[in-house]
Amino acid sequence: MDAFHGFRLDRDGVRELLNSDSFRDAVQAAADQVGAVARGAGHRVTSGELLPVEVFADPRHDRAAFTVAVRHPAGVGMEARYGLLKRSAEATGLEVDGLNAGEET
Repeated sequence: MDAFHGFRLDRDGVRELLNSDSFRDAVQAAADQVGAVARGAGHRVTSGELLPVEVFADPRHDRAAFTVAVRHPAGVGMEARYGLLKRSAEATGLEVDGLNAGEET
């Protein structure tokens, strides 16, 4: 790590950035975009209604965070079968790693 010799992380500066309004707005915009792509896929539940995809703020204290979720019993199956949220995130340019990052699936 010779390239980082003498480098010191400004933890207070990073904390300030992660809690700033502009960072929060950028994270929310990315989450909203993922949600829109997922809703645009047009997946439906057995009742015929569109699969409900929601974007909501996470109550974290260390940084701004948002979650894109399917709050419906069919959500797990849709993710397992179609990779709905993963593919939606990738379509917006985000890199998605699963729980076992680095392993081939």
